[in-house]
Amino acid sequence: MKTITQYGITTEYAYFLGNQKSFYIQRLDGDVPDKYIYPGDSIKYKLDVQLTVLYDTFRDVFFPDLALYYSELASLPILLQCAGQDSEFTCSSEMFQELILYAESQNFPDLYRHLYLVDCQFMIGTIQNLLLGMEDAFINYFEKISTINLKVNPEEQDATFIVRSGETISISGLLENYFIKAYSILDLLCKIAFELQSPETEFRVYKKLKSAKVLWGERKNLLINDTPGTVFEKDDLIRTIESIRNEVVHNGTWELNPKAFLRYDNGQIVERYMFFPDIYQGRLAAVKNRRHFFGDERKVNELLPQIHKVFRARILNTVNVLNHRTAERLE
Repeated sequence: MKTITQYGITTEYAYFLGNQKSFYIQRLDGDVPDKYIYPGDSIKYKLDVQLTVLYDTFRDVFFPDLALYYSELASLPILLQCAGQDSEFTCSSEMFQELILYAESQNFPDLYRHLYLVDCQFMIGTIQNLLLGMEDAFINYFEKISTINLKVNPEEQDATFIVRSGETISISGLLENYFIKAYSILDLLCKIAFELQSPETEFRVYKKLKSAKVLWGERKNLLINDTPGTVFEKDDLIRTIESIRNEVVHNGTWELNPKAFLRYDNGQIVERYMFFPDIYQGRLAAVKNRRHFFGDERKVNELLPQIHKVFRARILNTVNVLNHRTAERLE
């Protein structure tokens, strides 16, 4: 079993979960469902459970009579449920529109209510995919940075070296991707919260989601906004995700020349890391056009595990609150 330490070092030493003060990732041998494990990773199972409950929460909002819902669902063509969302169903937009008209001509009960529900539940599936993408970027940051090596001369045994390469650009891309996906989850949670607090009630035609134009910037209009412990609580963590995502999307990079730092001691590499941009009160430190300052020398290796841990806990609490409040309202 290999262990990747917080310092970007791979070792064969078998760490035991919960016994180490610093972060680490273990890469398991053999054919196992979870190839990587690390402290606190069990939250992904709790997230799966609560997101699955959220599917049912939407179902209960639009179909209070469960027996009727499942009776109707059994006769709903699978193509109507999945076309336009899944490449397994190679259906054109024109064909889908014809299929809707056909189902309407057959007097399919609650046709448009079913379609609306599926579209709401699609957002939940998207969040699940985004969480997997964040997890992949998170693990691969440590995996890839731990493989960067550099030959050093004997007289340079105690020094820190800079490496700029295609690998470091790729690793920087993982970080950029992480924050883009995290922000997309914020957008989707806003949409989901809006759909649950103000559900559609009229289904005479196939409608766009009421939340189609609702994004993170409109969260102030949500009942869940400012709720402690959720992603809607105002704090530096969420502002940091916003700031980095916006910088990456609008200006295209984590930094101009992505690089890794390799620290050697007695000729042995003891640490590999990248720097996190300077953040003050959740915002990128800036002077006019310059937003990529690294004066604080904060390491991604130290900050990213904490961001990953707290953000997923916030997502879990958010979904819990949405499920609980909606269930209370439906009682």
